[in-house]
Amino acid sequence: MRKVWYKENPALLVEMKEEIKDDFPNLHFYESNGVIVVEGSFPIRHDKKSLDRYSIKITFLKDYPKSIPIVEEVGGRIPRTLDRHMNEKGEACLFLPEQRSEIWPIGSTFLEFLNCPVHNFFLGQSLVERGEAWPFGVWDHGVRGIRDYYVQLFGTEDMDIVIKFMLFIIAPKIKGHWPCPCGNGKRLRGCHFPFLLELRDKIPRNVAQRSLQFLLEAKSGKRKLKDNLI
Repeated sequence: MRKVWYKENPALLVEMKEEIKDDFPNLHFYESNGVIVVEGSFPIRHDKKSLDRYSIKITFLKDYPKSIPIVEEVGGRIPRTLDRHMNEKGEACLFLPEQRSEIWPIGSTFLEFLNCPVHNFFLGQSLVERGEAWPFGVWDHGVRGIRDYYVQLFGTEDMDIVIKFMLFIIAPKIKGHWPCPCGNGKRLRGCHFPFLLELRDKIPRNVAQRSLQFLLEAKSGKRKLKDNLI
Protein backbone atom coordinates (compact mmCIF):
# COMPACT_ATOMS: atom_id res chain seq x y z
CA MET A 1 0.00 0.00 0.00
CA ARG A 2 1.30 3.42 -0.93
CA LYS A 3 2.23 5.68 1.97
CA VAL A 4 0.43 8.95 2.54
CA TRP A 5 2.18 11.91 0.94
CA TYR A 6 3.94 13.31 4.02
CA LYS A 7 5.38 9.92 4.97
CA GLU A 8 6.38 9.11 1.41
CA ASN A 9 8.02 12.53 1.04
CA PRO A 10 8.81 13.94 4.51
CA ALA A 11 11.00 16.62 2.95
CA LEU A 12 7.96 18.18 1.29
CA LEU A 13 6.26 18.71 4.65
CA VAL A 14 9.43 20.24 6.09
CA GLU A 15 9.67 22.53 3.07
CA MET A 16 6.03 23.63 3.45
CA LYS A 17 6.55 24.53 7.09
CA GLU A 18 9.70 26.45 6.30
CA GLU A 19 8.27 28.41 3.35
CA ILE A 20 5.30 29.86 5.27
CA LYS A 21 6.83 30.53 8.68
CA ASP A 22 7.79 34.16 7.95
CA ASP A 23 4.59 35.24 6.17
CA PHE A 24 2.15 33.17 8.23
CA PRO A 25 3.65 32.61 11.70
CA ASN A 26 0.21 32.04 13.24
CA LEU A 27 -0.58 28.99 11.11
CA HIS A 28 0.45 25.71 12.74
CA PHE A 29 0.82 22.19 11.34
CA TYR A 30 -0.32 19.02 13.11
CA GLU A 31 -1.35 15.46 12.25
CA SER A 32 -4.92 14.29 12.87
CA ASN A 33 -6.41 10.93 11.93
CA GLY A 34 -3.74 10.26 9.36
CA VAL A 35 -3.91 13.62 7.60
CA ILE A 36 -1.97 16.87 7.93
CA VAL A 37 -3.90 19.89 9.16
CA VAL A 38 -2.86 23.55 9.28
CA GLU A 39 -4.83 25.77 11.62
CA GLY A 40 -4.63 29.27 13.02
CA SER A 41 -5.12 32.94 12.29
CA PHE A 42 -4.95 33.96 8.64
CA PRO A 43 -4.20 37.63 7.81
CA ILE A 44 -5.66 39.62 4.92
CA ARG A 45 -3.01 42.08 3.77
CA HIS A 46 -2.52 44.95 1.36
CA ASP A 47 0.92 46.51 0.83
CA LYS A 48 2.16 44.32 3.71
CA LYS A 49 -0.38 45.93 6.05
CA SER A 50 -2.82 43.61 7.84
CA LEU A 51 -6.44 44.57 7.11
CA ASP A 52 -8.35 41.66 8.61
CA ARG A 53 -7.99 38.16 10.07
CA TYR A 54 -9.86 34.86 9.90
CA SER A 55 -9.62 31.68 11.91
CA ILE A 56 -9.06 28.94 9.37
CA LYS A 57 -8.33 25.24 9.11
CA ILE A 58 -6.72 23.61 6.07
CA THR A 59 -6.81 19.83 5.66
CA PHE A 60 -4.48 18.04 3.26
CA LEU A 61 -6.03 14.80 2.02
CA LYS A 62 -3.94 11.66 1.75
CA ASP A 63 -3.37 12.09 -1.99
CA TYR A 64 -2.01 15.65 -1.76
CA PRO A 65 -0.71 17.37 -3.92
CA LYS A 66 -3.02 15.69 -6.43
CA SER A 67 -6.04 16.84 -4.43
CA ILE A 68 -6.93 20.41 -3.48
CA PRO A 69 -6.67 21.09 0.28
CA ILE A 70 -9.97 21.64 2.09
CA VAL A 71 -10.18 25.14 3.55
CA GLU A 72 -12.60 25.88 6.40
CA GLU A 73 -13.48 29.08 8.24
CA VAL A 74 -13.72 27.89 11.86
CA GLY A 75 -14.47 31.15 13.67
CA GLY A 76 -18.16 31.15 12.78
CA ARG A 77 -17.83 34.54 11.16
CA ILE A 78 -18.89 33.74 7.59
CA PRO A 79 -22.49 32.59 7.02
CA ARG A 80 -22.74 29.02 5.70
CA THR A 81 -24.60 30.04 2.58
CA LEU A 82 -24.08 29.62 -1.14
CA ASP A 83 -24.02 33.37 -1.65
CA ARG A 84 -20.91 33.49 0.52
CA HIS A 85 -19.34 30.49 -1.25
CA MET A 86 -19.49 28.32 1.86
CA ASN A 87 -21.23 25.03 2.57
CA GLU A 88 -22.96 24.07 5.80
CA LYS A 89 -19.71 22.58 7.17
CA GLY A 90 -17.90 25.87 6.76
CA GLU A 91 -15.85 24.63 3.82
CA ALA A 92 -14.86 27.29 1.30
CA CYS A 93 -15.43 27.02 -2.44
CA LEU A 94 -12.19 28.63 -3.59
CA PHE A 95 -12.59 27.79 -7.29
CA LEU A 96 -14.09 25.20 -9.60
CA PRO A 97 -11.92 22.06 -9.82
CA GLU A 98 -11.77 22.68 -13.59
CA GLN A 99 -9.95 25.96 -12.90
CA ARG A 100 -7.08 24.43 -10.98
CA SER A 101 -4.59 24.60 -13.86
CA GLU A 102 -5.31 28.34 -14.16
CA ILE A 103 -5.33 29.25 -10.48
CA TRP A 104 -3.12 26.78 -8.62
CA PRO A 105 -1.52 24.22 -10.96
CA ILE A 106 -0.12 20.95 -9.70
CA GLY A 107 3.47 21.66 -8.72
CA SER A 108 2.66 25.04 -7.16
CA THR A 109 3.71 25.59 -3.56
CA PHE A 110 1.62 25.76 -0.41
CA LEU A 111 2.73 29.38 0.00
CA GLU A 112 1.30 30.15 -3.44
CA PHE A 113 -1.94 28.45 -2.39
CA LEU A 114 -2.18 30.73 0.65
CA ASN A 115 -1.20 33.89 -1.20
CA CYS A 116 -3.51 33.42 -4.17
CA PRO A 117 -6.79 31.44 -3.91
CA VAL A 118 -7.00 31.43 -0.10
CA HIS A 119 -6.10 35.10 0.34
CA ASN A 120 -8.39 36.19 -2.49
CA PHE A 121 -11.28 34.20 -1.06
CA PHE A 122 -11.06 35.79 2.38
CA LEU A 123 -10.35 39.24 0.97
CA GLY A 124 -13.61 38.88 -0.95
CA GLN A 125 -15.40 37.87 2.25
CA SER A 126 -14.15 40.98 4.05
CA LEU A 127 -15.30 43.25 1.23
CA VAL A 128 -18.72 41.61 0.99
CA GLU A 129 -19.07 41.90 4.76
CA ARG A 130 -18.61 45.66 4.36
CA GLY A 131 -21.29 45.86 1.70
CA GLU A 132 -18.95 45.93 -1.29
CA ALA A 133 -19.10 43.74 -4.37
CA TRP A 134 -17.14 40.50 -4.66
CA PRO A 135 -13.82 41.69 -6.14
CA PHE A 136 -13.13 38.73 -8.40
CA GLY A 137 -15.14 37.00 -11.08
CA VAL A 138 -17.12 34.12 -9.61
CA TRP A 139 -19.15 31.27 -11.02
CA ASP A 140 -22.61 30.38 -9.82
CA HIS A 141 -23.07 27.53 -7.37
CA GLY A 142 -23.59 23.82 -7.78
CA VAL A 143 -24.57 22.32 -11.11
CA ARG A 144 -25.44 25.76 -12.48
CA GLY A 145 -21.85 26.91 -11.99
CA ILE A 146 -20.51 23.82 -13.74
CA ARG A 147 -22.95 24.30 -16.60
CA ASP A 148 -22.07 27.98 -16.99
CA TYR A 149 -18.36 27.19 -16.96
CA TYR A 150 -18.60 24.67 -19.79
CA VAL A 151 -21.11 26.76 -21.76
CA GLN A 152 -18.59 29.61 -21.78
CA LEU A 153 -15.67 27.26 -22.44
CA PHE A 154 -17.31 25.71 -25.50
CA GLY A 155 -19.12 28.84 -26.66
CA THR A 156 -22.58 27.28 -26.91
CA GLU A 157 -25.79 27.04 -24.87
CA ASP A 158 -26.64 23.75 -26.58
CA MET A 159 -26.17 21.19 -23.80
CA ASP A 160 -26.07 18.31 -26.26
CA ILE A 161 -22.96 19.85 -27.85
CA VAL A 162 -21.48 20.65 -24.43
CA ILE A 163 -21.92 17.02 -23.40
CA LYS A 164 -20.34 15.77 -26.64
CA PHE A 165 -17.30 17.98 -26.00
CA MET A 166 -17.04 16.65 -22.44
CA LEU A 167 -17.18 13.06 -23.68
CA PHE A 168 -14.14 13.85 -25.83
CA ILE A 169 -12.33 15.24 -22.76
CA ILE A 170 -12.85 12.05 -20.76
CA ALA A 171 -12.30 9.59 -23.63
CA PRO A 172 -9.15 7.41 -23.23
CA LYS A 173 -7.95 8.81 -26.56
CA ILE A 174 -9.27 10.92 -29.42
CA LYS A 175 -8.48 10.62 -33.12
CA GLY A 176 -8.31 13.31 -35.76
CA HIS A 177 -10.58 11.55 -38.24
CA TRP A 178 -13.51 11.53 -35.82
CA PRO A 179 -16.36 14.05 -36.45
CA CYS A 180 -15.85 17.20 -34.40
CA PRO A 181 -18.28 17.46 -31.46
CA CYS A 182 -19.12 21.06 -32.42
CA GLY A 183 -21.43 19.63 -35.09
CA ASN A 184 -20.22 21.62 -38.11
CA GLY A 185 -19.55 18.46 -40.11
CA LYS A 186 -15.75 18.75 -40.12
CA ARG A 187 -13.27 16.17 -38.96
CA LEU A 188 -11.71 16.80 -35.59
CA ARG A 189 -8.22 17.37 -37.04
CA GLY A 190 -9.51 20.28 -39.10
CA CYS A 191 -11.55 21.85 -36.32
CA HIS A 192 -11.33 21.62 -32.50
CA PHE A 193 -8.54 19.03 -32.20
CA PRO A 194 -5.83 21.36 -30.72
CA PHE A 195 -8.41 22.93 -28.40
CA LEU A 196 -9.50 19.54 -27.06
CA LEU A 197 -5.93 18.34 -26.62
CA GLU A 198 -5.24 21.45 -24.53
CA LEU A 199 -8.32 20.85 -22.39
CA ARG A 200 -7.39 17.20 -21.86
CA ASP A 201 -4.10 18.43 -20.39
CA LYS A 202 -5.72 21.11 -18.22
CA ILE A 203 -8.83 19.38 -16.86
CA PRO A 204 -8.24 16.12 -14.97
CA ARG A 205 -10.28 13.27 -16.36
CA ASN A 206 -11.92 12.45 -13.01
CA VAL A 207 -12.99 16.10 -12.60
CA ALA A 208 -14.58 16.20 -16.05
CA GLN A 209 -16.28 12.84 -15.40
CA ARG A 210 -17.80 14.13 -12.18
CA SER A 211 -19.05 17.32 -13.83
CA LEU A 212 -20.44 15.39 -16.79
CA GLN A 213 -22.37 13.14 -14.43
CA PHE A 214 -23.94 16.16 -12.72
CA LEU A 215 -24.87 17.74 -16.05
CA LEU A 216 -26.42 14.52 -17.33
CA GLU A 217 -28.43 14.19 -14.11
CA ALA A 218 -29.61 17.79 -14.45
CA LYS A 219 -30.55 17.22 -18.08
CA SER A 220 -32.60 14.15 -17.13
CA GLY A 221 -34.26 15.94 -14.21
CA LYS A 222 -32.58 13.81 -11.52
CA ARG A 223 -30.66 16.80 -10.16
CA LYS A 224 -31.49 20.50 -9.87
CA LEU A 225 -29.21 23.23 -11.19
CA LYS A 226 -29.21 24.93 -7.80
CA ASP A 227 -27.93 21.84 -5.95
CA ASN A 228 -24.89 22.60 -3.84
CA LEU A 229 -21.88 20.47 -4.80
CA ILE A 230 -19.25 21.99 -2.50
